[in-house]
Amino acid sequence: MPSGRFVLRRIAAIAMLAVAAHWGHAAQAGTKSTATTPLVIENLGRGIFTLSGPWQFHPGDNPAWASPTFDSSDWEPLMADQPWGRQGHAHLTGFAWYRCTIELVQAPGGPGVPRQLSLLMPNIHDAYEIYWNGVLIGRNGRLSPRPVWYISQPMQTFELGPEELGQVQRGVLAVRVWKAPLLSDDAGDRGGFDAAPLIGSSEVIAMAKAAQEFQWLRSRQLHFGANLLCAVIALLSFLLWLRAPGRRVLLWMTGFAIVQPVILLLVYAHLGWPYPLAMGVAQPLTAMQDVSLWFLLLWLLPLHESRNLGRLTRTLACIYTVNAALDGVLVAVSWNPRWAGLAQVSDVVLTFLTVLLEAFPLVLVGYALYRRKQFDWARWLVAILAFLDEMTIVFSNIVKQGRQFTGWSIADKIDSPLFFIDGNGISLATLAGALLLAAIVYAVYNSVREDQRRQDALEREKMELLHESNRMRHHAEHDGLTGLWNHRVIVERLGEEMNRSLRDGTPLSVILADVDHFKRVNDSFGHLAGDLVLKEIGTVFTRTLRPYDCVGRYGGEEFLLILPNCGLESALMRGEQLREAVQSARIRDGETMLQVTASFGVASAFPSDYDAETVIRAVDAALYRAKSSGRNCVVPAEMNVSIYES
Repeated sequence: MPSGRFVLRRIAAIAMLAVAAHWGHAAQAGTKSTATTPLVIENLGRGIFTLSGPWQFHPGDNPAWASPTFDSSDWEPLMADQPWGRQGHAHLTGFAWYRCTIELVQAPGGPGVPRQLSLLMPNIHDAYEIYWNGVLIGRNGRLSPRPVWYISQPMQTFELGPEELGQVQRGVLAVRVWKAPLLSDDAGDRGGFDAAPLIGSSEVIAMAKAAQEFQWLRSRQLHFGANLLCAVIALLSFLLWLRAPGRRVLLWMTGFAIVQPVILLLVYAHLGWPYPLAMGVAQPLTAMQDVSLWFLLLWLLPLHESRNLGRLTRTLACIYTVNAALDGVLVAVSWNPRWAGLAQVSDVVLTFLTVLLEAFPLVLVGYALYRRKQFDWARWLVAILAFLDEMTIVFSNIVKQGRQFTGWSIADKIDSPLFFIDGNGISLATLAGALLLAAIVYAVYNSVREDQRRQDALEREKMELLHESNRMRHHAEHDGLTGLWNHRVIVERLGEEMNRSLRDGTPLSVILADVDHFKRVNDSFGHLAGDLVLKEIGTVFTRTLRPYDCVGRYGGEEFLLILPNCGLESALMRGEQLREAVQSARIRDGETMLQVTASFGVASAFPSDYDAETVIRAVDAALYRAKSSGRNCVVPAEMNVSIYES
């Protein structure tokens, strides 16, 4: 048996262990009490209260953590006024929980406790659910395994419940957060709350939300106005290109100007587009803007005369477009654990290629300077601003890559505002992009105006050439004295009309007229008087004939007349009308009045084997008989008599 001294020693050791255990439990209880100290909101109903914390925070996921009875006293305390990435949890992705115990105390002697309390939740990365006393009261997006989160949206409002609140109301507010995997340009300092939530009555929260949205709109009015101007420029350029498709500089101006307004609607306008969709579409759109800038520089600098450079630009444009499309697909699938690793590695590779392609405008500008192109000042301005803008973009993208590992903050300084205009921040990138757009618009305007002037000059030259061509053709086809068809053309027209008459089965008549005693006119009054007689007789024939009849000067004082759809009897009547018109004509040569007559031979109903020359011989024989019969008469041709008889 153990001695009494040994028993006493054992009893003393057990007592000391019990005291130590009791002291440790008390100390742990004191720690839990400190960690779980509730946020006391006094004067409830008189304003808005900020739930900045500290909140209890724990990475991981367990639905039981929403229960108000769950003991989270050993969780880490974090403030809600900044992301968890800036509070010791950089690069944390996936699930994490916030918990906060709240005591709501009515204002003494104040208005009654509101029946409805609301939460105004700021932006939380990326999707989340909110629990009040273990009850799900709202969510934003959808959590994993098939997450949905939004690229840009306003602050969200959630109701805590319609139950009647007593003098003191205690509850646990839990927020379950899912953060998407990081991409190559993520700094890793985001996650969870961006700013602390607000709590208050529904009416006060609604007013606070409206004030926040108004302030947000006011701080971006210049940004929205600039993008609206870009949309107008794109629309006008597109409409002008539709009128003149050959001016491709207008099409590229459209592509360059329209991208920013579309990206505004996708990313920055609080329209609530899902992140994979918005970023997946924004990547190819950005590539389209860059490619449009390339072709604008090709034409404005100008470099399109170099076939090799144009071919290189088109090849790189195809590569860039495919690269951007793949990058957009990777962004869309990066949330999936099966693809996350491959997506992140591929994102690094594709981003490296993107940065190299984004630097291509620097090559174009440098090549233009190397070739010592002679620019006007507007194109010089485009070259300088394109160089500065692309240098800013390329440098910013380079320092953003891998900054979750490098910790470089220079990219944030580049993106931060240089100055403010009525609360609107103007960054270096914004300023460079706006100046470049203005310079390109002015240079394109000058280019289009120069093209229009050149086109107008070409049109004038074309019209002059056309007028000269018509004049030369007119001289080649018309008689220089009378203005009628000349010998060659009138004979060709006779052949055409004969073919048509034979094909259509329609009648055709031909008249050969000769001025009587024309040599006497020349001998008595001179050749100028003879020329005047011929011109006046041509005018008489033209005025008397039908619009579709043809008349030409066959030679000397002879005129050949072609009468389509006219039989022999009608042709004889028309010949008689012409004879009377010539006889009645009064031709004045100064003080001298000239009067002449003409003889006419008429032929019709030609055999099918007759050609133009044969018909002319037949009608010439009839004219000869008219001359032999005393002149100033109309004689029909005898088609059954050989035309070769003298």
